[in-house]
Amino acid sequence: MPKYPTVTYPVGRSVNLNLGTGMHDLTPLLNGSGFTADSVAAHAGGGRAAATPIVNALTLLATVATAGDSVALPPAVGGQLLWLANGTATSAQVFANASTSDTINGIAAATGIALAGNKAQLFMSPIAGAWFGVLSA
Repeated sequence: MPKYPTVTYPVGRSVNLNLGTGMHDLTPLLNGSGFTADSVAAHAGGGRAAATPIVNALTLLATVATAGDSVALPPAVGGQLLWLANGTATSAQVFANASTSDTINGIAAATGIALAGNKAQLFMSPIAGAWFGVLSA
């Protein structure tokens, strides 16, 4: 498979941007079918351990029945990009994967962050163990 250049961060960590499997897979863009997408329900009752896993690059939270119902990002391995939209009027809680100590915007994995109703957030993992998000207006 073709390989894009390696990006080296100031601290010396390198991330290879490869075409291949995973949420950052660029192959669908090349063949015209777009990114992987999904529509999910946040886990009722919230919490990190049973949070609905986000497994696609584009995900719509179609059901958030009660404030704090939860979803979990995949492990941050670096070089990932995903978009999460909350299509409901209810705030959801977004956690880092339960098997990791990843952070989201510097917030501890077990704390997570809120994603308000009718908002979207672009999540990026530039390095292993860290997710950063850009919230919609």
